[in-house]
Amino acid sequence: MLQRVTFTAGDEIIRQGAEDDRTVYLLEQGVVDVVDPSARFRHIHIQTIEGGYYFGEWEPLFDEPRVYAVRAVQDCICYAMPGEVLLQLIERSKAFAQALGTILRDKQGVFAGFDRFKLELTRGANNGYINISRLVPLYRRLQPALHHGASSSTELDFHALTYAVRRLPNNVTHTFAYLLLDEIPAVYDPPEWFFPVIKTQARRRDVWEMLPGKSMVLIRSGLSDLIDLVTCLCLYAFEARKIRRRLQYHDVASALQRYLGEAAHEATHQRTESERELEFLATLPFSEDELRGLRTVWPENTTYRLNEILRHREMFTIDVRRRKKTYNQHRTELWTTQLGAATRELTGFDPSELPAELEVHIISSNTHSVGNCLNPYFAEHKSSILDWASDRRHNLLSQSWTHREDLVYAIAREYFAANPEELRRARESERRHGVLRIEETVSTGIEVQLIDSERLLGAAVDSGVPPVSGDSRKLIVNIDYAFGEQAGYIIKNLVMLFGANLRSISLLGKAGALLGDRGDVLVPSAFIHQSTDQFHPLPLPSEDSLERLRARLPDRRLHIGPLLTVDGTLLQNREMLQFYRRIWGCVGLEMEGAHYYRQVLESSQIGVVSEPLKLQFYYYVSDLPGRSEARLSERLRLAEGVPPLYAITREILAGVL
Repeated sequence: MLQRVTFTAGDEIIRQGAEDDRTVYLLEQGVVDVVDPSARFRHIHIQTIEGGYYFGEWEPLFDEPRVYAVRAVQDCICYAMPGEVLLQLIERSKAFAQALGTILRDKQGVFAGFDRFKLELTRGANNGYINISRLVPLYRRLQPALHHGASSSTELDFHALTYAVRRLPNNVTHTFAYLLLDEIPAVYDPPEWFFPVIKTQARRRDVWEMLPGKSMVLIRSGLSDLIDLVTCLCLYAFEARKIRRRLQYHDVASALQRYLGEAAHEATHQRTESERELEFLATLPFSEDELRGLRTVWPENTTYRLNEILRHREMFTIDVRRRKKTYNQHRTELWTTQLGAATRELTGFDPSELPAELEVHIISSNTHSVGNCLNPYFAEHKSSILDWASDRRHNLLSQSWTHREDLVYAIAREYFAANPEELRRARESERRHGVLRIEETVSTGIEVQLIDSERLLGAAVDSGVPPVSGDSRKLIVNIDYAFGEQAGYIIKNLVMLFGANLRSISLLGKAGALLGDRGDVLVPSAFIHQSTDQFHPLPLPSEDSLERLRARLPDRRLHIGPLLTVDGTLLQNREMLQFYRRIWGCVGLEMEGAHYYRQVLESSQIGVVSEPLKLQFYYYVSDLPGRSEARLSERLRLAEGVPPLYAITREILAGVL
């Protein structure tokens, strides 16, 4: 395992950049210097290591080329250990793994960059002003795992840029000032009467344009929504600067101006612009691949967007106005009040007056899989949906589906878009069978389905779900995904609302995996909170439940282990992911689990619920942030996402019903 080796003064023990060297050295005697030979003018001294310490562990642990060179200052006696042996020790000995993790985190500051970024962001939010120009360099130093282009000042990363733009307000290219609020000022209530609504493609945000160049954004509970918005702005600002540097030449800027003037003139003659724009874009200093990337990010008015980027210069100001110590609780309470009224409408009872025998089961998932599995419409119209797809030779028909009903659900959205009357019938069937939708979210972004099992007696439900029996009446509260810390506030209010009748809480989430493939299933044995390393062990599903889930997904894998609850989608890098994979044995990462579970645990311990709750936590893999080829903007294909989503839904409903 250990091999004694000696070095004389001046020997290079580790060569910077070496990719095939994974040796760890235990220094028994002598002194070595860690240096950076790649410095522009002279070697930079990083640190000196004396006998009794070790070096060389970073690269095998984080699977990287040698970061620095190590040279003997004096004659040295070392014991060399292959990096693979270090990894085996970490895997076999939890005590050794935790001791090494403590050294890396607390003494070597492996996550100091994340702490600095979050500290600067939190400081700015508390002071009421966030300086993006101060945050972008801190963000870039993190080298986020899903923003590969953060390491280059010239190479454009359109995958990451697409991700950020889809989660930012649509007017980001011509907005200079953002006003972030947790409550709408009374003078502007309702804001739709005063300002145009600005859409966001892939993230539910309440945004209004107060003036040209100034937008008001309503942020959700906690810091997660704020972190998400600001990190996306940092990513956008960094990539936009690369684009602007290609355009900030007099001849290019003049050509842009001439084209836009001519386009405005042509528009009066109602001429199409697409061909002319493509011809003009080809004259700009971008490669063919880069032009395709630009058209992916902004399919329409690409030239206008480029002109706005050229003029904007990433000059963002962000004012934050939050009510002290409330963190949006007012809106969460309004949402809870609305939910209570809907419960009374559906069951005839106020939540505080529900009969003791009426069981309440909370599911955090989405707004379609639970409802679809319990809606008899799909069992009755399955053939019609598949016939419609067959007539159009739908590409999904050529793919392999273990469960035919999954194919029906995958096609349903397009079917309803083409046949709006059928969507109306599906909703009528849903309502007739005890499903009540609450789509108004009071700006929490969380839609709800309330489902009364009594009205599903004798109805045809999904074949993977047991028929509803009359043994007991159940109320299923199916809520859409919360966002980060918001999950804690939401679940706390739900537990307080239904406490005495609550029997189970189930979480069906999407996660990034540190092993396996997209479409696999993660079963958490614990949640670890990124900021604090707090460890929350979880009860695992029964072996029977796991076997049923494996049978429902014969071509996918189940991975059991801890999940990391992160502060933001962009706030991880490869070192962090490797750290939690190696040291803690994490199988994936998500954003809500620790916040949910902490509140549930607290409610159980202080007696808000009357008896032990059944808890179920399952995730399906939507992305693979640990892989170098992973791309943030690549969406999960229906054939990848639908089968695990519905398999988990069936297993949760089987446990509830």
